[in-house]
Amino acid sequence: MQGTRARLERSVFGGGAEGLLDGRGKIRRDHLRRALALIGSDDSVTRASLARLTGLTTATTSSLVNELIALGLVVEGEQAESTGGKPGTRVELNRAYYVVCVVIVRAQSVEAVLLDLSGARVLTRVTTYASGVQPADVARVTGELVREFPDRVLAVCLQSPGVTDGAVVRESVLLGWRDVPLAELVRAEADLPIVILNDADGEALTESVFDEAAGVQRLVLRMGEGIGAAVTIDGRVLPGATNRAGEIGHVAFGGNGSRVRCRCGGYGCIEAVASLTAILGPDFHDELEPEGVQALLRADGAEERMLLGAESVAAALRILSGLTDPHEIVIVGRAPLLGEPFLTAVRSGFEQNRPKGTASPPIRFAHDSDPALGPGRHVLGSVLGVALMRPSART
Repeated sequence: MQGTRARLERSVFGGGAEGLLDGRGKIRRDHLRRALALIGSDDSVTRASLARLTGLTTATTSSLVNELIALGLVVEGEQAESTGGKPGTRVELNRAYYVVCVVIVRAQSVEAVLLDLSGARVLTRVTTYASGVQPADVARVTGELVREFPDRVLAVCLQSPGVTDGAVVRESVLLGWRDVPLAELVRAEADLPIVILNDADGEALTESVFDEAAGVQRLVLRMGEGIGAAVTIDGRVLPGATNRAGEIGHVAFGGNGSRVRCRCGGYGCIEAVASLTAILGPDFHDELEPEGVQALLRADGAEERMLLGAESVAAALRILSGLTDPHEIVIVGRAPLLGEPFLTAVRSGFEQNRPKGTASPPIRFAHDSDPALGPGRHVLGSVLGVALMRPSART
């Protein structure tokens, strides 16, 4: 299938197609996207069922399918079950060719992942750096992986702690980076569409993959070595005027932790009281295995620090929930390893002092899911205009 990606780039899905398409071309592209979305959402689609679902003629539907096959996006599978007439042939996503690359940057490791069009992992590679991850490390790891799969990688999504604007890591206290043009550095190694997300946004997008109804508004709090938040509306992250929405780690919310000094130099930051480093001690880091987290939870003083952290989290969520009025609040990151006692304390603290007039959304931990799924779906959607990946495709 060598050269297939070049054909895709020259097609209506290509990055430069928008300004070249006339009205008919845009209609054709919309039909292709709709057909691709339907094929990706159901494992039993045939050409005949696709015609019924789209309302298009059989000839038009067949033409769309043929074009998607030629572009390497779909393949013909096995025969579908007969419904009374001649059984049709299933049309499925081509899981054997195109992939997207998701690179999750942590303080001491880089996890590079390849996902196929359905969202299943094709490859996972973790590289550790005892002295801390540097921008050049991210660029090198990404470039090496992309070069191993020539013509197959559609795009790259980089997920980094800190403030990002889609191309630059503006500031990351955890990494010690400031104004790092990470997308540019990676593009020098891998000339592909590249998007950067921060870690809270990436995990919020992963939660959105599970939505079964449109219009869900969700408040997401990420807890790990640091703390961040995100708001998603119908599967899209609210970025803010300067791409800093959700940067709450170094905001003081008052309470019993107001005199605790933070590594940023301030006092009472929620990160200084409620990050997992604050709760579990300096031996915690985001790469620590669950067994190691459980051992730290049994240490002296851990329960008291956990309850103090839950108090600060509840205070923050009361304010953020009052501002955003979400359908639900989800706590992501490594916080689920703290278990039900932590979640119960957060729920109790949230309700005890909830301001009058505000809602009481449910608060839960994140789904047990692949953290690369949301970023992968996001960057694939930016390339194809269709978000294909589904949780059921995880391996």
